[in-house]
Amino acid sequence: METTDVFASNSAAELKEKLAGASNIVLTAHRSPDGDAVGSCLALWNHLKEGDIKSTVVLPDEFPGFLNWMNGQDYIVLHSLNPNRAEELLASADVLFCLDYNASSRVGDLQPSLDSSKAFKVMIDHHQQPEDFVDLMFSDEKSCSTAEMVYRLIESWGEEGRVSAETSSCLYCGIMTDSGSFRFPSVTPRTHRIAAALCETGIDHSSIHAKVYDNNREGQLKLVGYAITEKLQVFPEYKAAIISLSTEELDRFGYEKGDTEGLVNRALSLEGVNFAAFLHESGDRVKMSFRSVGKFSVRDFSSKHFDGGGHHNAAGGASFDSLSDVVDKVISLLPEYADQLAY
Repeated sequence: METTDVFASNSAAELKEKLAGASNIVLTAHRSPDGDAVGSCLALWNHLKEGDIKSTVVLPDEFPGFLNWMNGQDYIVLHSLNPNRAEELLASADVLFCLDYNASSRVGDLQPSLDSSKAFKVMIDHHQQPEDFVDLMFSDEKSCSTAEMVYRLIESWGEEGRVSAETSSCLYCGIMTDSGSFRFPSVTPRTHRIAAALCETGIDHSSIHAKVYDNNREGQLKLVGYAITEKLQVFPEYKAAIISLSTEELDRFGYEKGDTEGLVNRALSLEGVNFAAFLHESGDRVKMSFRSVGKFSVRDFSSKHFDGGGHHNAAGGASFDSLSDVVDKVISLLPEYADQLAY
């Protein structure tokens, strides 16, 4: 396996040649795709299409409705809705992109098809500790988003001058959502330069922000209000806060995918809180989102206790235990990390 943390010209050029000769290119992202996952896939799909290279986006399951405005979203194949078609595409692929994930387990039920695919696999991702399951790896944990890395790939091909507004809108969405609207520590001067270049293609950055963040349903707002007023638990002695929601509670407010996006950050925004957790029932499991500020690594916390992963200050995990048991476990672990959470 060839590995590079930057888009070295020889690796990027070899990839471009391989794409030009490929007959079936598939772009994939992780389960429960977010703005960076969908934005990265559709940005690359649009850019390749505009260069007369056809590809197909295959996602494990549905994405939030506030992302359904991006060009090409109508052509995405969802494994959860059309498993046979999705699996056929991966089986016949000769180039397969793994965007915004660094372990094959992150694609959920699509994993067997991904693992068995004979395609030339390419990872573009910014999460830490990538696993060795691809043929070409572009991994940069210092990048604020995979969308930023997709732009850098296009730049390495010398094609940044022909990036369209459609492609730019997808890239901007991915960068914006994964950087907390450009406020996270992972944002660099290069991030802002890329955002400026995207804006110069004629996109309406204000409209993109509004489509993602100012498109709430009544039930969604009431759910967020309920979560904060009724389900927020604060542990000042550990500088921690936890929000948990059951399926019954979610259903009470007509929950739709994406309704709780950013809720964990609301808990983290509390004065004096350095660690926040949001836990909710989803099918047969409890999904978890962890956020932190400072020295406490939620990536290590999630990996050790909940078979999860992510970034130093933003990670996730899952458990097949009951919601109450998972909440109790998180609370019981707080004393163990008291010293780290103090900063």
